[in-house]
Amino acid sequence: MNWARWIWIPVLTLGLTACTGQASGSPMVSAPVTPYSTLDPAQVARGQQVYTQYCSSCHGVNAQGAPGWATPGPDGLYLPPAHDDSGHTWHHSDRVLYETVRDGMGDPLRPNSPLRMPAFADKLSDAEIRVAIEYLKSFWSDEHRQYQFDQTLKDFRPTPTPVP
Repeated sequence: MNWARWIWIPVLTLGLTACTGQASGSPMVSAPVTPYSTLDPAQVARGQQVYTQYCSSCHGVNAQGAPGWATPGPDGLYLPPAHDDSGHTWHHSDRVLYETVRDGMGDPLRPNSPLRMPAFADKLSDAEIRVAIEYLKSFWSDEHRQYQFDQTLKDFRPTPTPVP
């Protein structure tokens, strides 16, 4: 009857191996996963329309920013920045980008300063703001898109949409 106890060892080993999905001693192989979301071509195309109509006059047709945007003017203020890889837009989470477009933005170093970027809450729908942001992401390198996605995950919380 001692042999009956020992017979269970190989049976349990095979059972556990089957449950883990890999054979003993062989590495588990999985398909590569894109860590950040892929860009939806339809959203990017719609975002380009929104951006062209509402944003390009200040931020440039190709999101390159106003000429001299990286250097402060005599008043210490900056011109509309680039939204491509050369700018800083990709440093911010989706929530921050959404709220900036929706609510506008004053000088971040001068609390209660007048809006330098107008609010678009009364001109753009929630969906239009989101596709415009998707369009901006199409200008970023994979590395910057990954960084921005990580910022979005760290900052994830619902953005309340004001009720008119």
